[in-house]
Amino acid sequence: MLLGIILLVCLSYSLPLSMRGNDLLWNTSIETMEQLFTYANFLDLSTTYQQINGSYTFEIIGMSLSITLFLLVFYTYFFPKFKNRTIKKMIDYLEDSESLPVVGVVLSIHWFSVMIYKATSIYLFKTVGTPREPAVVVPLFIVSIYPLIFLIKYMTPYIKDSYQSNYFIFAQSLGYSKFKLFFSYVIPNLFPFLERIIKFIYLEMITVMLFIEIQFNTGGLLTGLRNTQIMPAEFKPQLMVINFLFLLLLPYLIMSILFKLIHVFVVSKISK
Repeated sequence: MLLGIILLVCLSYSLPLSMRGNDLLWNTSIETMEQLFTYANFLDLSTTYQQINGSYTFEIIGMSLSITLFLLVFYTYFFPKFKNRTIKKMIDYLEDSESLPVVGVVLSIHWFSVMIYKATSIYLFKTVGTPREPAVVVPLFIVSIYPLIFLIKYMTPYIKDSYQSNYFIFAQSLGYSKFKLFFSYVIPNLFPFLERIIKFIYLEMITVMLFIEIQFNTGGLLTGLRNTQIMPAEFKPQLMVINFLFLLLLPYLIMSILFKLIHVFVVSKISK
């Protein structure tokens, strides 16, 4: 993966000039790899990370993932209390909501906030920010709502199957509490399906964050990545692009490893 990202980025920067020499891509890749693991590069990356407010991207995505997973667990626990008709209506409503464009939702929130402020002089939430004082509430809502809708739609059939399985019904008939079965059977049974989709949820959040950082003027890793397009060639923009891509993919890799470890733990518990 590391070598593939380096070659792809170097190719995108050297392709317009590749007609001048066949060795340009190879030389650019070697030079980039040599500079990538130097102390000067780490120092430049640290400085740039602070200047563009890079932590904002991870903070919003981290909070959004936590909120999304918590609400999914909450929905799963109370799922048996819902009637089939209620679930069907809710899924239909979520499908309609998911079709709404992010741009339209953000502009609607802006308009609603302005109308409330004009009518009552109450400033509900910050809709425009700066890298030093970024907006939080609205971006957090936008980044969380679409993945949550998708997760509920995706996981509902598996949740239903878990509660209607012979194992769950038989265990309840033996007197096991719903709380104990939820954590000992339902969650482990749903985990493989969640593991399969959660990494794509993270990638979806990244795409939404790009729009959020631009629309709300908050700065962030994706803003820094976008600004590399206007960097002069002497500043080695391909090196900074690789740095930003590694930072964005790092949570993805950590999440993959963490979920695999949890999966191994859950499987070992079930086998016992």
